[in-house]
Amino acid sequence: MTEATRFTIFGSTGDLTYRKLLPALYQLEARGLLASGLTITCVGRKPLTAVTYVATARPWIEKGSRFRVDPEIFARFEARFRYVEMEITQVEDYDLLVDESEGDHLYYFAVAPAYFEPIARNLKEAGVLNQGTHRVILEKPFGEDETHARHLNTVLTDIFGESNLYRIDHYLGKEMIQNILAIRFANRLFEGIWNRNFIKEIQITAAETIGVENRGPYYEKAGAIQDMVQNHLLQLLSYVLMDPPTSRSEEAIQRQQSDIIRSLSVTEMVLGQYSANGELKGYREESKVDPQSVTETFVALKLGSSHEKFIGVPIYLRTGKRLDQKATTITVLFKTPSSPLFDNLKSHQEMLIIKIQPDEGIYFRFNAKKPGTDQTINPVMMNFCQSCIYENRINTPEAYERLLGDALRHDKTLFTGWDMVELTWQFASALSAFKTKHGVMLQLYPANTDGPQAAQDLLHHTGSTWIRSDITEEAYAL
Repeated sequence: MTEATRFTIFGSTGDLTYRKLLPALYQLEARGLLASGLTITCVGRKPLTAVTYVATARPWIEKGSRFRVDPEIFARFEARFRYVEMEITQVEDYDLLVDESEGDHLYYFAVAPAYFEPIARNLKEAGVLNQGTHRVILEKPFGEDETHARHLNTVLTDIFGESNLYRIDHYLGKEMIQNILAIRFANRLFEGIWNRNFIKEIQITAAETIGVENRGPYYEKAGAIQDMVQNHLLQLLSYVLMDPPTSRSEEAIQRQQSDIIRSLSVTEMVLGQYSANGELKGYREESKVDPQSVTETFVALKLGSSHEKFIGVPIYLRTGKRLDQKATTITVLFKTPSSPLFDNLKSHQEMLIIKIQPDEGIYFRFNAKKPGTDQTINPVMMNFCQSCIYENRINTPEAYERLLGDALRHDKTLFTGWDMVELTWQFASALSAFKTKHGVMLQLYPANTDGPQAAQDLLHHTGSTWIRSDITEEAYAL
């Protein structure tokens, strides 16, 4: 298939476009990966021209690009832009987007899900979709709730067709998430022990030090469950537990992911909300947030899986804002071997940590005999820092850069299919039902701490604690 020749952004003056999309597009330009005839149309309500729009966007591009902005490359990039001032809810304004050519059109809906349907219907009614091919990238969340998501899917599939819908989850564009399958299935060492006979427990943490910043209205509707658990963490978990797919196709991978999501059940839940701590505001003091808000900014879950390989293996998920570390990690804790040869094995936990962000890499801790004549066992560490290698850091595309490049080339491998979206919304509904049934109460935790105490207690009965990302620093201390 040919690459897209017309790329249109709805929501072009929004935070996502300035911070992520435009730097990603510039990086593709700098790498020579944008088709020579590609035009970029930015739709917005502000009275701007292409020149004033790009001038406004340039500082964001300079800040967000992993490459230093080159004047010659930027001039080529700037020449692609067209700005259209219009109201996206007014069908008559869409005449400005009608193109009589047979080009390949790719739209990015960088707007709230409430606008997905009006934009799609107006594109169709105004005749914008009459010529050429038309595809659309849908930013998360995919709907406002389970019912709305199903309705949107019906409308958008009817207008564009499922094959032309690209549901983006930028986590899937991160290099180390793509590496999970390589770690699991390209290493006999791990492939043979990735089951309940050898794994004690699994932890996934996505911790942030920032608060909600200027996203108060969105966060009040979504909360941490919809913002992080329903999509990002479930995607990670499905990669960790899934059986090997029969190919690298979108369908084969998502089939295995879906099986995992169906197998999950909730056994314990902790919800929290950050409160003021010194100069740091509490969530209820943030801009455009209800002063009595009961929206969760922290979630910790204990899950179980009915998948044959993982029955009985506790799975812990944790995410939160205004915590005392920024890190997304997957930790696999292995069972302690029983051996009459060594008597202190229980004090040394074997573990594998896959570091997603901000550092990217793999940490593996295992046991070895301490030098000398006795049989004392000491932990030893292997710590591969992928993002510490200059060539890797320079050559690794940012998540949006990778995904936008894939979409322009018609590659849907790292985009989310409807089956996964529906299953994750069902899971979010199950969490809501669990909260109501068990009367889970919101717990406050001071900003810049590690969350509610109840989340720590979640693991105590197993003798475990939450594994922090900074544990990997001991590899350098020895």
